[in-house]
Amino acid sequence: MAHTLSFFMIPEDEVAFWRALEPLHLQVYPEVFPLDYQPFLATAANASRFTESAYYLNAVDAGEPCGRIVRKGPHKGLQEIDEIRSPVLHLERSFIDEDTGELRSGRLWGELEALGDRQRLLSKPDLLLALFDRVRDYFKKTYRRSNPQGFFIGPHAARRAAQGLSLREAGRKGELVVPYK
Repeated sequence: MAHTLSFFMIPEDEVAFWRALEPLHLQVYPEVFPLDYQPFLATAANASRFTESAYYLNAVDAGEPCGRIVRKGPHKGLQEIDEIRSPVLHLERSFIDEDTGELRSGRLWGELEALGDRQRLLSKPDLLLALFDRVRDYFKKTYRRSNPQGFFIGPHAARRAAQGLSLREAGRKGELVVPYK
């Protein structure tokens, strides 16, 4: 079962987020990557290296990610991570929509509990669940709540929203979101 956190971040919030995650020693992988790819650590110093729209965050202490080679399609020959078998969290970054000028939501999710056949049950490390809880606690402590409920809004994004930046849920028919007072 997947656990999800939805959020709004502008670049200043992202740098603070990476700074908060530095002690966790997370390796960063894009969604698809070449076979000789060398992951980097999620730190504030590496904030400029985040250019893709989505990444996998691998908990180094929980084990190595399991990957597979893409056999068909536009990414043929590249490698992708199997998020079910790997100790990773998937991060979709928040972005400003170029057409409307609105900040679109991002999300962090992880497959933290394996369900299904008991004989083939893949156990996720408790470390990954603790990592997800630590990120959620960071959001609860540092970020603002939203109206409607369900989103965390970074402090810099909340200030920009007060100055007129529109926050909208990701997706084709995303709902308008405002910081809760």
